[in-house]
Parts: sequence; C-alpha cells; structure tokens
Amino acid sequence: MRIYDFLGIRVDSAGGRKARLRLPWRPELTQPLGYVHGGIIATLADAAAGWALFPEVERAEGCTTLQMQVNFLAPVVKTDMVAVAKIVRLGRTTALMDVEVKTGRTLCAKALVTYHIKR
Repeated sequence: MRIYDFLGIRVDSAGGRKARLRLPWRPELTQPLGYVHGGIIATLADAAAGWALFPEVERAEGCTTLQMQVNFLAPVVKTDMVAVAKIVRLGRTTALMDVEVKTGRTLCAKALVTYHIKR
C-alpha cells in the first residue's frame, strides 16, 4: 500500500507543470489537540510537488525529495485540504516546486520543495 492510499490522498489533476491533490479530513490524521498533524500537511505538500513533476520527467529513472521548507499558517480542523503545486524551475537534475495547501479559501501552509531527478 502506498502512503497516498494509506492517508487517503487523491489526485484531482496532474499535468502542465502543476498538480492538485486532495486529502479528506479524518480524525486519525489529527494530533492530541484535534488539529491535523503538521507532518500530514507536509506529506500532502510533498506529494503534490511530486505529482506536478512526474509527468515532466517521464524518461528519468526516478525522482526524490532533496529539501522541503514548510510554513504552517493556519490550523486545519475538521475540514478537507487541497494542495496545489506548480513547477518554479525544472533543470536537468533538480526541480523546484511551490505548493499551497488550503482549506476552502484559507491558506494553511506554503511549501517550497526541491526534488532530485535521477537521469
């Protein structure tokens, strides 16, 4: 079972140097105070970055996260999250993606994700 399946992450769209992923709220995703755990939000952002990149590097042997910075801006409580990722720069062996995680109109997290592309 992949981590996306385990968490319930769904790919709404991917292609054209961007991706949109959704994660329905479940109580199992929360920390003791009832907020969605920051690691879950970061995982959603990382997954969205990957899905924005994957269609652009089909001939590569694979890609993996090199670095990720996440700024948590608002708590997520009992609501679904949507992550939208866009490629900022695509080089031969590295790529940089910008990701926003929202609940409705509220920006909950902003991430900058760097991937290594194995060629």
